[in-house]
Amino acid sequence: MALLAATTLGDVAGTVHAEVRADGLAPRGAYRLVVQSYDARYGTVPGPDERPVGSVQRAVTADELREGVHVDLLELRAGEAPTASPVIVAWIEAGQPDLEFDGRTARPARGSVYGVAKRGAGQGSVSISLNRKLGV
Repeated sequence: MALLAATTLGDVAGTVHAEVRADGLAPRGAYRLVVQSYDARYGTVPGPDERPVGSVQRAVTADELREGVHVDLLELRAGEAPTASPVIVAWIEAGQPDLEFDGRTARPARGSVYGVAKRGAGQGSVSISLNRKLGV
């Protein structure tokens, strides 16, 4: 994915590799995992009006999250160079992914289990532990 982005889109595109883990979930639950990348200037949990530069969603199970789910996000910026430390936010919701392919407009609901990681300059991958609850 990184090679395709670099050759077709140039410097306005980048790839983030994330491993997302969660413990203590209902064993038979089906979840929608959403992972988004934001520029660091937005802080740890972006507000509802902020737009991610990268986003992906997929269906996962509790077992997969215990083992660690690997996702790749394609970051697209409008002619801007990437910031030094993007913020990666991941959360789960009950159910399956919706019809929106990448989950770019999704936002975590109150009570969502989520995690946040800052990616340092030159760091191609991050690990995120879903160990917080939003608004609780």
